[in-house]
Amino acid sequence: MNTIYFEEKGAELLKRLGITKAEFARRMGIQKQNVNVLFKTKNLQTIHKAATVLNVPFELLIGYTSEPDIEKMPIILPDDEYIPIDRGPFGDIYDDFKGRPKEAFWFLIDHQEGDLQGVFFRKGIGEIDLVWGDESCGVCHILLKHINDKDFPTVNHMIQSISDIVKNGHSCQESPDAAVLKKDGFIVVIRKNYRIKGKKPESKNWILTAYSKESSAATRAPLDND
Repeated sequence: MNTIYFEEKGAELLKRLGITKAEFARRMGIQKQNVNVLFKTKNLQTIHKAATVLNVPFELLIGYTSEPDIEKMPIILPDDEYIPIDRGPFGDIYDDFKGRPKEAFWFLIDHQEGDLQGVFFRKGIGEIDLVWGDESCGVCHILLKHINDKDFPTVNHMIQSISDIVKNGHSCQESPDAAVLKKDGFIVVIRKNYRIKGKKPESKNWILTAYSKESSAATRAPLDND
């Protein structure tokens, strides 16, 4: 992740909330002199804790270099409105987000765990799931590696781009393991299976990664470097 809202506006946000750096440091369990260092963190768990401490939505602190338009943010239902139908290798499985990509992305960003079934649909592939994943795959990987000046400048831009590419992008590579879609210089890689150590691959369509063709190969998920 490159410049994020928390880094650019952290001190200003504290002032607006009427919280001193000393009080913020106490709540975060750090020394006051480390607050400015904390503002520059790219660790999503730390930023999530800061959002909880400040009592502001997590999405306010990531993916922005200017004041976000709160009116355009998606409405997420309370947690008790979403009941997982099962649990798998990517965490709790939900089927509440079919055809609702914006809400699906923000749900995963807020919870940092989960497997949302059928968020997308593409003819020739079928339903495509969205998973949180980790540093090497899924939404977590995209946030950590591809929200920057060369890829997606903001989280909202990333969400809109991926949704558009899955729907309207052209297939530039197809294999039993993955489909690669491209549009306007951006790429989405859809994995067609997942592997559990010691077992045969299980069939599953899910978003592995998304990035600009200008991005560094070193930042991409393993499959899309092939």
